[in-house]
Amino acid sequence: MIRVLIVTFLCFSFSINDGLGQISFVKSLNSAKEEIPFCIKQMGLSYFLSLRSGEAQWDFWNDLRLLKINDTGEIAKELFIHGGDSSYFNIHHILPINNSELLVVGGCKQTDIPCAQLWIMRIDTSLNIIWDKKYFTNKICTSNIAVTEGPTGNLIIAASITNLDPMPTLSLIFLEINSNGDSLQSKCYSDGNPLNTDVQSIICLNGQYKAFVFGYQSYLPPNSSSQILQLDSDLNLVEVRAVPNQIEGYRRAEKINENMYYLTGKAFTPTTHYDVAIAKLNDSEGVIHYNHTGKSGYTPDYSAWMKCMSLANSNSIYSGGTGNYNGSFYSCNTPNKVLILSNYDSLLNCRWTRFYGNDTACYTLSTMDATSDGGCIMGSMYYSPSHPENLLDAVIIKVDSLGLFTGMPENAVVPVHEALVFPNPGQDFLTVQSGPQINGACFKMFDASGILVKDIIISSTLEKVNASKIPSGTYLWQIVYKGKIVEKGKWLKQ
Repeated sequence: MIRVLIVTFLCFSFSINDGLGQISFVKSLNSAKEEIPFCIKQMGLSYFLSLRSGEAQWDFWNDLRLLKINDTGEIAKELFIHGGDSSYFNIHHILPINNSELLVVGGCKQTDIPCAQLWIMRIDTSLNIIWDKKYFTNKICTSNIAVTEGPTGNLIIAASITNLDPMPTLSLIFLEINSNGDSLQSKCYSDGNPLNTDVQSIICLNGQYKAFVFGYQSYLPPNSSSQILQLDSDLNLVEVRAVPNQIEGYRRAEKINENMYYLTGKAFTPTTHYDVAIAKLNDSEGVIHYNHTGKSGYTPDYSAWMKCMSLANSNSIYSGGTGNYNGSFYSCNTPNKVLILSNYDSLLNCRWTRFYGNDTACYTLSTMDATSDGGCIMGSMYYSPSHPENLLDAVIIKVDSLGLFTGMPENAVVPVHEALVFPNPGQDFLTVQSGPQINGACFKMFDASGILVKDIIISSTLEKVNASKIPSGTYLWQIVYKGKIVEKGKWLKQ
């Protein structure tokens, strides 16, 4: 029975322990290749991180790096597998089995084999391979791969598979394996839209499975942007259901008990923008609680690319994403892309939302994991327009239970922000986006001579400020909360 214990040349590394068991660090992996974090998982005092790696921008990221990172962010061990021109290897999930072994699940395509395979590997904590097993699909490429534990302890693997030429044709495959990685049953479904079928998460409730997918719009009313495939214990499709509240990809579901679960993803708003949303649902998709970062109708905020939610405990739920997302890893915008991390209680009241990043580069959140000290570790992609090779680097960021770098200096290389002010430059209006933890703070703006021109109370997580009556120029702003300046900066009115 399987028991799952459920940027190159950017040279920085910093870590600190506050003496109370919470460690913070920021670590750039400093690879000479493009790298994308796929999953990260804590086990004991170590973090296990998988990355896909490539030689140049838009490369296929054929190579695999599996890293063991210690509790200060340093690489202790590495397993590297070279994919080559016509093959690849990737790991989507890292699952601790016991105190010394892990199961990793992903996909691969080998040069001398025509079809992609689902790949299961058992390793020890020193990254030695105990065994690995591969199962054929009927297409040449795997895409997203999701995993859940069934009622008997077996694992259910759900994957998107595709042919690339002459036109992508996508379908879904479901595979059940036991603790030795042996196949017990499998099902393939090709009845979704061949151009956009995809699976992003799967959970087990009451002996049945919910697979969160795209591509099954034809089974539901036209406004169903994403769907749930309800599968029985034999992996037969029983029903197609709509995801409530227009929660779309990238989605992550986490089981609470046999009757309830959490679901996180980007949520469409009436003015064609997105927020990072979270819902508490019953087993028939009834909404019990719902919340989201930001506010409808403003800058697009997308949920993290590979994993956007993790539970520290029953009353501490993390959701994460990318703020000001523009749809590309390789381009920045105004304001630059930043990481968003929020913490919720079991009723989905948001305790805090914080932002991570700076004005000289952009960050895209890929994966995350709640940590045993109550904090969270994030795997991000970093891109700098001034980088001569324009490559992606992977940056690992560990924060404490308040989303802060415990004990680290205020000028940390990846600064934490309580609020963002945009657009900058701007014209008649600016927006202050913040977390609920500074609700009631004062936003103050001063002209070049130090005269106060704006003084408002922040009463919303997205406060719109009218600047139409002040002349063009550069202004200094600050946010004061409980007598302390928590954010400050400059704003240019054009």
